[in-house]
This record gives sequence, structure tokens and C-alpha cells, in this order.
Amino acid sequence: MSSSGRNSGANSPLSFADKAAETIQKNFRGFKDRLKVREKAAFNIQQLIEYSEEQDHLNLNKFFLRWIKLIKHTDNEEINRYISSSIQDDFMKISESEIKIESNYTGIHLSEEFNQDDFEKLVNSFRNEQILHTRYVIMILNRAIDYLKSLPNINEINCIEDPEPEDRDNEFKVNVVGDLHGQFIDLYTIFDLNGFPSKKNIYLFNGDFVDRGAQQCEVLLTLLYGLVLYGGKYNSFFLNRGNHEDYGCSVRFGFKEEVMTKYCLYSKLLMKKCAQVFVLLPLMSMVYQKNNKHQINRILVVHGGISKDTDLNLIMSLERSKFPSLDGIYSGSTEKERREKQQMQDLLWSDPQSSLGCTFNRQRHIAKQFGPDVTETILEKYGISLLIRSHECKVEGYEFHHNNKCITIFSASNYCGGINKGSICIIRPRQKLEIKQFIAPGSGELDKHRVELFEAKAIRGLKRLVYANRSNIREHFKKLDPRNTGYLSLSDWSMALTKAMGVEKIPWLRYRGKLVDFNPKKNLVKYETMFDNCDILYTFTTEHKDINEALARYKDTLVALFNLIDDNHSGTINLQEFANACKIIFLDQNEAISDEAIKSMIEAMDTNKDGKIDLAEFTQAFVIYT
Repeated sequence: MSSSGRNSGANSPLSFADKAAETIQKNFRGFKDRLKVREKAAFNIQQLIEYSEEQDHLNLNKFFLRWIKLIKHTDNEEINRYISSSIQDDFMKISESEIKIESNYTGIHLSEEFNQDDFEKLVNSFRNEQILHTRYVIMILNRAIDYLKSLPNINEINCIEDPEPEDRDNEFKVNVVGDLHGQFIDLYTIFDLNGFPSKKNIYLFNGDFVDRGAQQCEVLLTLLYGLVLYGGKYNSFFLNRGNHEDYGCSVRFGFKEEVMTKYCLYSKLLMKKCAQVFVLLPLMSMVYQKNNKHQINRILVVHGGISKDTDLNLIMSLERSKFPSLDGIYSGSTEKERREKQQMQDLLWSDPQSSLGCTFNRQRHIAKQFGPDVTETILEKYGISLLIRSHECKVEGYEFHHNNKCITIFSASNYCGGINKGSICIIRPRQKLEIKQFIAPGSGELDKHRVELFEAKAIRGLKRLVYANRSNIREHFKKLDPRNTGYLSLSDWSMALTKAMGVEKIPWLRYRGKLVDFNPKKNLVKYETMFDNCDILYTFTTEHKDINEALARYKDTLVALFNLIDDNHSGTINLQEFANACKIIFLDQNEAISDEAIKSMIEAMDTNKDGKIDLAEFTQAFVIYT
């Protein structure tokens, strides 16, 4: 038999090898596909938890009103007055030259003259997790505040003609960067992949520089130094405000805590300066790009999005620094102020939706969700060809919406320990947009172990969310169990949870074994077991109805409220701090609060009679008086 004959036929070794390889590849592809399904499911849970946290934060104003029985009426205007008064302070006028550098300081030193060498030195020191001296922090903040005061509400960015056509080694482009959320490694990776800013290498950072990450101060300081240096020198560095560049958000989501940890002695001063930076940030940018037909495209870049009421003329003329915090419903002293704040909320908090129309954003409990028709109408009205926004984490780092007329760009890879890619959008003259994806070093590729860790974290968060909403969930369970058997079919259990939580993206059936006792023979779940062994921080024995549920839902908000009143960051609230807060809380046209009443209240809260209120006493007072 010939050699060719021996190697042919169904039973030849080569045929077996081919089939074996094909089977291995098929199984591997199936394994990867199953991992991606698990990844997407866990990602949806994590997004639900994030939206829930933001909803809790938006209730901060309401809990200012509810934590003591005597409160009758107030609104967000009082909170704004409180915050405004806290950032208008003579202490703000301190100069960096008044702060001495200790002899044992081992960090970098910066020149008073901002320059590229110092910028690169700053970036590299932050990459090595060094802490910048307070003197230089204040210098950067002071210079940024002065520069920001000169900027308009809408940045205008030229991507029409190469300013240095003779330089063929470096291309002319605009890099649009989405949310970073204090993840400095992503900012470092972006500079490493795309180069430092220059006259030809323009950067636009589209908000949410702070909160949640481990190096929020470093991200903010790098961007502000770059803004002053490259923005002032080359007009090649721009910042848009995000919804987290907000005094209220920074208290709630970790920025204030990081400032207190790294710069404890000067943390009050730095927070006030950062608050001023936040309100001075421009609200959006317009990029002018020459297309391949030599026409000019106008590309709108804004952090959140738009609404049917978006008015660029009003946005261009409003006083952006008037609103220290943009969360909550705001009546305003005039109709004009109410409209202005609503415009800003819509820009910073809105999200696109697949359905037509413009509706209240129920996911975030603020601003709008806008459909493809709204995008089409607003873009056509103002002669805009494309909307680029950020604000939402995406598994691939980006997502196209509304017939490709709206793009989401998110630049924090593996956000909050997750498993998403980061991306930036690159705009060049006479070329199509480029979406460049990346994963910061040290993160690794998608594998079973990483997915399992992320999934476990998401399920823990989901259990806490279920516990916090258990009254509403129980009502839906009871409707489907009129005989009160304590059991539901899998389909009824899943349907009840979907309706109670108001979301359709959570695969409840997939996680049934991790959430509830399930009898596979009878295909029934014992639904009350969903509320067992939940990881709840605050639990009290109290006669007050549903107080444990309220504490489970709002525990982080209570801590944020405590930190806001604790103005000197001592860990306790003294009489003066409490009095300052109460006079704002009780501010009403027809009612005032007396010093005697304030003293009586703090004495009632001060259970150990040391003249101060700690977090435990504050929390217990919430239980008693709400």
C-alpha cells in the first residue's frame, strides 16, 4: 500500500488528529463563550448596584430632613447655601509659599513655572504611588482655579488643520478620554499608548476624574497640571465636568475620604479648593473636524448626554459656578435658575435609551433618558454630526447608540475590580473616528478565576440590595403565593424579582443556587431564604417599623451625612458644627431654630455625655427620631 493510501481514509492518524484539534477548539470556544455570558451577567449586576448607590446619594438631601423629627420643610436650595458657605472662606486665600517643605520629604519637587519635564516627572512619581507634598498640591489647585475662571462653558477644539504640517513624525489628533474614576494606572496607560500632550496631540477628558478609585487625588492633580500647562500654552488640553465633579458626590463616593487620608492636616482647605475647581469646569466641548469632503463636522462631547430640552444657547450663557452641587430636585429662586440647573443636570447625568422619546431617568432618579429621535432632533437643530458621551461603564469600553450618532466612551478598565476594557476615541482630520481599546497593565486577560471573583463580588452586592428592598420584594412574592405556602415556582420567583427590582437584565434563574433554597425535584424555591445571611452593616433591635431596612439601604448615606457635618474631620460632631448644620436644615421662611433647641437636641443625641456626637450616636439618633 502506498504512503498516500496509508494516510488517507476515516481511520488515518491525521484524520484523528484533525478531529481531536477541531473538538478541542470547539470546546475552548464554548468555554470562552460561557465565560463571556457569566461576565455579562455579573457586569449587569454591578451596574445595578452602582445605580442603586447613586440613588442613595441623591437621597442625601431628603435624609437631612428626616433624621430629626422636628424638621418640617426645606429643599436643595438650603443644602446649596450650606455648601456655598463652606467654599467661600478666608482660608481659601492661603498661598503655597506659606507651607514649608519638611526636611524628611522624599517626593518630587516642582518648579513654580509649569513645564513638560515636571509634568512627566509628576506622572512617573504618581505611577510609583508617591504622595505629592501639600505645598505643590495647593500650587496646582490655585493655578487651575485661576485658569478655569477664564474658560467658557463650552470648550471649542480645532481638529481642522494640522498646526505643524512640516512635522511628519507626529500625527495631529484629538484624544477623547472617558471616565477614569481615580484609576491612575489607566491614565498612565493612555499616555503610554498615545503619547504625552503636545500642540498636535490634543486631549479632552470627559469628566468623572474622581471617586471610587485608589488614586483620585493623583488623577485630578495630573489633569489640572496638564490643563494649565498644555491648555494655556498650546490650547491642547481640555476638561469637561462630570457628575462626580460635585461636592456632594465627592463626600459620598470616596474622594473626601482619600483627601483626608493623604492630606489630613490640610484636608479641609484642599476639599474647599477642589469644590471650587469642580464648579468652574466647563460643561461640554465642541470639536470641529474637517471631513474628507473638506466640510466641517461638529462633534459634541458631554459627560452624560442631552434631553429634548437641551438649549445650547442657554448653556453657553449660564453661570456654571452658581451650583456647587447638582444632585436633587431644585426649585430655585427664579424660573431661570431652575431651568439652568435642569440643563446642567441633563448634561451630566442623562443616559441614552433604545426606545423613542425623552423620559425621567428611573435608573439614576435624576435627569433624563433620551431616545434616538431626541438625538436626531438636537443634533439636527444645532448642526452637529455626532454625540460623544461617557458616564456608563461598558464591557468593551465603548458602545454605539442611535444609528451610530451617539457613542459612549469609558476609560477606566476593570472598573472597581471588574472585568471591562477601557477605550478612548481618536479624532483626526479627514479620517474616520478610531476607537482604541486597552486594559491597564497587571489586569490580565479574561479567565475563569477572574470571572468567578467578579461574579462573587457582584452576588454579595446583589444580596445586600435584595435585603435593602425586601419589603417590596415580599409584597410581590405574596401576590403570587396567596395561600402563604412559602414556596414559589422558579418562573414566578424570577418574575416577582424582576418586577420588584424594576430591572430586566439580571438573570435570576442563573443565580438561584446562590440566592435562595431550591428544591429541584419539585422545581420550587423557598423564597424567604433569600433574606438569610445577608451582609448588613447596621442592624438594630427597634420598635420602629422597617428601620433595619432603611439603615441597610442608607448606611453609606448616613456616613456621608456625618462626614459633611463633621467639618474639621475630627471623627466627632461638636456643638458648633451641629449648630451650623441645623441652622441650615431648619432654614425656613416661617420658622427658625433657637440656640436652646439646638443645644437640647445635641444633648439628647449625646448618650455618653462627653459633649460630642460620634458616628454610633449619630446613627442611633437616626433610628430614634425618624
